[in-house]
Amino acid sequence: MTAVNLPARRGYTLLEIILVMALLVVATTISTLAIDSLLIESRISSSADIVRGLTAEARARALDTGTPWRVGFLPNTSYYQVAPEGAAEWDSPNQDTTKEAELIRDKLPTDIVFALSDSDITGSKSAGSAGSKWETIAIYLGNGDARDDTITYFGKPGIVPMRIRVRALTGNVTVETPLMVKESSQ
Repeated sequence: MTAVNLPARRGYTLLEIILVMALLVVATTISTLAIDSLLIESRISSSADIVRGLTAEARARALDTGTPWRVGFLPNTSYYQVAPEGAAEWDSPNQDTTKEAELIRDKLPTDIVFALSDSDITGSKSAGSAGSKWETIAIYLGNGDARDDTITYFGKPGIVPMRIRVRALTGNVTVETPLMVKESSQ
């Protein structure tokens, strides 16, 4: 038997190049989706912390001043506001961010919106038209209690939203995850 000497291969075939490119596209797509999912979860978690902080701020200011303080939002937007209940700022849907002694107005992280119902967020891939008036998350009285029981939703359109539940008697605020929302509605 004699050995056959084949010439050394100097490149790659078109099939090999296409196969490697396809693998790169698949790996990039999977990693992009995973990173996007993590970023959305991070923004929603950050929004929950912001809402908890806002309600705590309004409650503390109500206790300090002895007058009602309100936490509100513009539906289908990221904008929220904390101010005394009778403040003129509640009369217009101004979206300028500000932080003053008697007014805090800012917005949630990118792509996260407030809504009046879970279907306003879950039911569409984008937020609806912006509300024309401030809706209430909570009004805290001078003794630290909330005026009414309320439920508000926030999240990324197209995804099951988080729910903010305020209890009037105690002023307690609970931010519930989508799993908790599904269980309590059944």
